[in-house]
Amino acid sequence: MTQISKLRLSFKRAYRLRPSRGADDSRVSELRIGGDRTSQIVLLPYSKGLGYFIVPTGGTVRSIAGDDFRAERLNLPLSLWVRLRLALLFKKKKYLEFEEFSLFCFGVKPERKRFTTFTQHMFNTGAALDGRLVTSHPELLRGWAPIERARPAAPLTSDSAPAAAIVAHVYYEDTWADIAAVLKRLSIPFDLIVTTVPGRDHFVDAVSRDFPEAEVIVMENRGRDVRPFLELLERGRLDRYRYVCKIHGKKSTDGGRMSYLGALWRRRLLFDLLAGPGIAETIVRTFEADTSVGMIGPGAFRLPSKTVPLEPSWGKTGPKVLELAAKMGVAPERFRLDFYGGTMFWARPEALGPLRELRLASAFPEEKGLLDGGLEHATERLFSTAAVVAGFKLADSDGHQVSQG
Repeated sequence: MTQISKLRLSFKRAYRLRPSRGADDSRVSELRIGGDRTSQIVLLPYSKGLGYFIVPTGGTVRSIAGDDFRAERLNLPLSLWVRLRLALLFKKKKYLEFEEFSLFCFGVKPERKRFTTFTQHMFNTGAALDGRLVTSHPELLRGWAPIERARPAAPLTSDSAPAAAIVAHVYYEDTWADIAAVLKRLSIPFDLIVTTVPGRDHFVDAVSRDFPEAEVIVMENRGRDVRPFLELLERGRLDRYRYVCKIHGKKSTDGGRMSYLGALWRRRLLFDLLAGPGIAETIVRTFEADTSVGMIGPGAFRLPSKTVPLEPSWGKTGPKVLELAAKMGVAPERFRLDFYGGTMFWARPEALGPLRELRLASAFPEEKGLLDGGLEHATERLFSTAAVVAGFKLADSDGHQVSQG
């Protein structure tokens, strides 16, 4: 065999993906790329002017399946040019690197920035598209498959009643599929309390079918997921439990790419608190073993952080946060912003006592669709402060383990 023939056999050709839909499309597209050993789901920003190159590395790309792109296999000279471009011009976070291939975009600068912004956002939330977490748990991208409810394991405490309650606020009915699928997979005993808003009769019926023993409470649409939880806390409805998990149907409503990012946030939060392998049991046992831990939240969303610094973590809530913190006994000069973005966490009810005593549930105005600066946004930043004021520590979950610090 000649040297050129050997080169042609060993040199894996690259692929070019061109968008196949119209100019008005701007969303997240899903591809399945099959290699010699693995088949990988990849999420990509989609728009008319944005294309991608796929460069095989550890294996041969055998299939590319997706509705939004036309794939073409490049000839040897173009494949070499693409490989050199990847090797010499691109820094990490501007391309994706999987086990059997790498991928980067092409197009005019504003279109390329869509890709970089999207991958950076995923990295910031601890769910890098080519990271081990997402590749090992594709449900973070696609959601959990529906199942019949599993039978709970033996109680983690000696009490006959569940030690834990899960409080889920659902405004967007289509987010219930993720929540229900996660809850049905839990092996710990729990009571389920679902809050929602008027006009959700079909959703209430769906909850009753999935969890006949659940308590469903309809509340007026004020304060989003924060006010209903405070209402239960202030009524004393949560006092009977040792531990409470607060979750909600987080969703962005502006459509397209941001809507999908909202789903990814929701699934990552659920994974860290409930859906990670054995994480619910680990969290409850952490509470049992260390009575000084008052709140456990998703570490990837603990703010400020290396990827989300102090100023953007404040948003437009600064004055109101400091005002409310002062009412809990924390003077402005002593306040340190430290909270779990997304407002999902586990907590001991007594750890939220300082916030409960503010009696904020009645103070929330009618819903105005604010993206920032509302009372709900300020209160989001104070749940963890309440735990610290009450004398407890915070701990973080990453869906696999709980760590303090």
